[in-house]
Amino acid sequence: MGFFKKMDTVFKSSESFRLMERTEVDLKIEADIVAYGIKKFGVSDYGDLYLKIAELGGFIMLETIIVSDTNLKSKKGTTLSFLKENQILTLESDEHIIESDFSNTVKKAITKIDYNISVEDAEVFTEKKYDSVLFKINGQEINFSVT
Repeated sequence: MGFFKKMDTVFKSSESFRLMERTEVDLKIEADIVAYGIKKFGVSDYGDLYLKIAELGGFIMLETIIVSDTNLKSKKGTTLSFLKENQILTLESDEHIIESDFSNTVKKAITKIDYNISVEDAEVFTEKKYDSVLFKINGQEINFSVT
């Protein structure tokens, strides 16, 4: 990919997602989320990714929370790809309609998205360490660095 195409990609992504300004409020939000047993998994300039593997009615789910300055909405669902070298684990959201809960008080959007995973995926997911996570919504992407 050429330099100008990379720059276009960077500018294109910044049109849709607002850079997240980190404040003391983020520490409070993080503490509240961690109190529910959901760990911070990735960070990006556009937000933070939290996740937890849970069982619900006999199904294994990957519960995710994205905290950002951007109110995310989609009628087509999302994908979450876990990347390490040449290996990719891609998951599709359980629901097609995605909508953030935006708080005007703290000026943050909290987006909860569940992904169905198999027992095998859960085992692979807990065993492997990933380098990054790629979140896709409405043709736009956020690349999270794994913490």
